[in-house]
Amino acid sequence: MNLPLINDALDMLRLQFKPLQQYQYPRRHTTCALLLLGMTAAAGAAPGMGEPLNVVLFFTAYIALETSMYAAFMRWWLRRAGVADVPPLFGTVIAASAIQLLGPLTSWLPDDIANLLSMAIGLAGLWLLVSALAAGSAVSRLRILLGTLAFAPAALLLFVLLMNTATNIGLISVPPDLEQAMEQARQDAGASAPAQGSSSGAAAKP
Repeated sequence: MNLPLINDALDMLRLQFKPLQQYQYPRRHTTCALLLLGMTAAAGAAPGMGEPLNVVLFFTAYIALETSMYAAFMRWWLRRAGVADVPPLFGTVIAASAIQLLGPLTSWLPDDIANLLSMAIGLAGLWLLVSALAAGSAVSRLRILLGTLAFAPAALLLFVLLMNTATNIGLISVPPDLEQAMEQARQDAGASAPAQGSSSGAAAKP
């Protein structure tokens, strides 16, 4: 069976990188990979977000949108770095992200060890992605990393907007812990505002 996406992902784990033009795959392969990544993310999500199928759909949609946006941004970033011919980077990002599929294996371990391994898997995925883009474009890893960090606020904004939309239409629910934290933050902000107003008024009196 010819599965170039899986073969390329395994090659990346062996630190064997190819020109970016070679990380192009049939749409059905990338769709299956996105679904697997969405299921993996849903498996590690906080409890209380709703029906498992809805949670999988939410994370699959987020990963697909975030991957598309990042691939487009980094394509522009590489052109700004002087790379003349930059192919679509969607497949490169998907292949480098395949290491995230190891995440659910950490659930069998104690929490402290599982958290450390999850962080290590995330950092390894980031390093593989940066290395693959750097090797395929002849741009330094530092410049690729800077581009990735520059994109991070957009990824966070996308997650917040998608979370709000999914919550409003009833697809998922905000996890109780996160909802309590947000409510506490709102209460703290409301309590600090009158205090600041009072202190400002007192300072204004002669």
